[in-house]
Amino acid sequence: MSRRWQLAFGGIAIGLVLSLGPSVLDAQTIAPSIPGFGWTQWLQVTVNMMKVVEMAVFIFSGYQFWQGRRERKEADVEAAEQSRIDSIYQAWQVINSAQGKGGSGGRVEALGDLLRNGISLAGINLDGAWLEGAQLQRANLVRSSLQQTNFTHADLSGANLEGADLRNAILITANLSGVNLRGANLAGARLSAATLDRAELTELRGWKEVSSISYASIDGIRNAPAGFLDYAHENGAVDQGAPTQLESDEVSFSQHFRIV
Repeated sequence: MSRRWQLAFGGIAIGLVLSLGPSVLDAQTIAPSIPGFGWTQWLQVTVNMMKVVEMAVFIFSGYQFWQGRRERKEADVEAAEQSRIDSIYQAWQVINSAQGKGGSGGRVEALGDLLRNGISLAGINLDGAWLEGAQLQRANLVRSSLQQTNFTHADLSGANLEGADLRNAILITANLSGVNLRGANLAGARLSAATLDRAELTELRGWKEVSSISYASIDGIRNAPAGFLDYAHENGAVDQGAPTQLESDEVSFSQHFRIV
């Protein structure tokens, strides 16, 4: 029997003794001096005892309900935390088992689960992964290996890509606004129509070897290496300070996707 049940039954027993003891003693004292004292009086004592037991049971039931409610809340919290741990573990399993393989392999969803659980992706290896349309806003991808990773139309806005290896990555139409690319390597990367507005480019490497940067938006970029802006404009990048003049919307659409 649990400690809690022992205390409960002990409390009921003590309550019965304290409440019924005086009645029983009185009954035994006055029984000899009162003619006709018998079953009726003892029945009354029994009824009183049952009332006390009912009250004790009612009080104990209330206590059990309150205690059980608190325990259920604690169990729910523990279950939620365990579910979170299981989700993180399964997500890492998906990512690790797909490492070095092409295609998504469930990594888009797994990465989303990790980010929702506040897990850092620093140092992750996603080489060759197909992550088209992935939602990786504000992800911590410091020193991650992203060679030949397909981030077409992915949202990496606000992500920390410091020191990341983005060689030959496909970043066509990707949202890279506000990203930290300090010390990242972009050699061979395809940046056509990507958004690099307000990106941090301190010590950016491989920018002269990017595969394409046409129609990429570079408005408000910060700490760009010397010569980067001229190189980007010469290869088709645009910003508010150097708008591209197009003959018509149809021509713009056609040229944009031919270059991409």
